[in-house]
Amino acid sequence: MTLKRIITLLAIALLALGLAACELSASTPPPPTPTSGGGMSTLEVELGNIATQTAAAGGSAGVPTSTPTTGPDETEESTEATSPPQATPTPEQPAVTVPAPTPGLPTTYTIQKGEFPFCIARRFNLNISELLNLNGLSMNSTVTTGYTLQIPQTGNPFVGARALRAHPTTYNVTAGDTIYTIACYFGDVSPDAIVQANNLTSPYTLTPGQTLQIP
Repeated sequence: MTLKRIITLLAIALLALGLAACELSASTPPPPTPTSGGGMSTLEVELGNIATQTAAAGGSAGVPTSTPTTGPDETEESTEATSPPQATPTPEQPAVTVPAPTPGLPTTYTIQKGEFPFCIARRFNLNISELLNLNGLSMNSTVTTGYTLQIPQTGNPFVGARALRAHPTTYNVTAGDTIYTIACYFGDVSPDAIVQANNLTSPYTLTPGQTLQIP
């Protein structure tokens, strides 16, 4: 084959390739041009996605989150709710002690006219058995005016009702009455209390029919 013929064939081949390229360009439509509204919307969506992804990746660098606070009242209620229950103290058992002597209780007492041991025991709130035993007496013993009784200091009380009659009240004096017999008549009333209530003076002479205030 001659050189001229080879050049001619190459030229034909190049021309065929050029025509084919032109036909391909003409048959492929150009990409549509985005309108202004659609393009901006797409751009905003993409920017929003990028911002969301950035916030998720950055943690605190993204959208800030608020931590709820607790007011003073809620804090106190929460503290009370979580506080452990207080243990109830166990009451202590009272100690057994020996009764102390009655305040103002005399150590001795001299029997006045019309008085007797039971009367003195009621007046001073004494245990009658202790009073009799301390003085070497019995239930049937008789004591005379001027007899000095030893008064027990244990503080053990009289067994039974001390008051023989209700008082405060009034009392009409009869013949033979003294402040001592009247005090024994009521049981737990002191002669001194009768003297003070009626402003009596020694020797405390009483008149039949006289009205006395009994405290």
